Amino acid sequence: MTPRNQSHDRKVAHQRRHPGFFGFCRKWIPPRLLQRPARQTAFTLIELLIVIAIIAILAALLLPALGRAKELAKSIQCRNQMRQIGLATRLYADDNSDLFPRSQHSAFASRQLVWERALAPWLGGRNTDTVTLTNLLNGIYHCPSDTKPAPRLSYGLNVYFELEADAGFAACHTVSKVPKPTTTIAFTELAETNPSDHVMPQDWTSTLDAADDVASTRHRQKSNFAFVDGHSESLPLPRTFNPPHTDLWNPSLPR
Repeated sequence: MTPRNQSHDRKVAHQRRHPGFFGFCRKWIPPRLLQRPARQTAFTLIELLIVIAIIAILAALLLPALGRAKELAKSIQCRNQMRQIGLATRLYADDNSDLFPRSQHSAFASRQLVWERALAPWLGGRNTDTVTLTNLLNGIYHCPSDTKPAPRLSYGLNVYFELEADAGFAACHTVSKVPKPTTTIAFTELAETNPSDHVMPQDWTSTLDAADDVASTRHRQKSNFAFVDGHSESLPLPRTFNPPHTDLWNPSLPR
């Protein structure tokens, strides 16, 4: 036997005679108590409640922001649609002796097409096609924030362009006669209670009267408007009509 093996045997014999603390534990404490507990991988109830609370807080913070972003996207889409209508009106005028299209207010008496049909050729359709009108009422003519479902006309023509001269305004049947096309409203969003295709601002005496015709709060207390020059804007209704100081509807008034 080599000296190394003899040394190992003496060490083992010594440990058997003097087991020490760990040897004592192994001898007298049940083995199950000496085993290392298995590592827990599942969440505790408290941890789950904390995670749920954090998710609820994040949702409360994010959902309003998502709602505002969604409404902003609808408002932008509506404004773009009104811009297309405004540009189509200019193209219509270019091909029709500079005249504005007419609404239900005077189109039938004049034996002309109402504006929603008259503008169809410049919006991708035909003015005598029922399918085209239905598609427009489901698309460009319908605001995505309008509470009434499509097919529905969400926009109306400013009827001033159809009126004959009277006290307080001059006749402006043609685009070139409008002195301030960049600040004169051509189209507006119709209130849900307005079943026509136009508004009659010559009869308004207050902002409350205008709010009966115009969807003044559809886009976070604003409405979209298309102007005679073809551009569109989102404005509070009092910024467009607040007598006696503001009137963007009467084309003959100075701005």
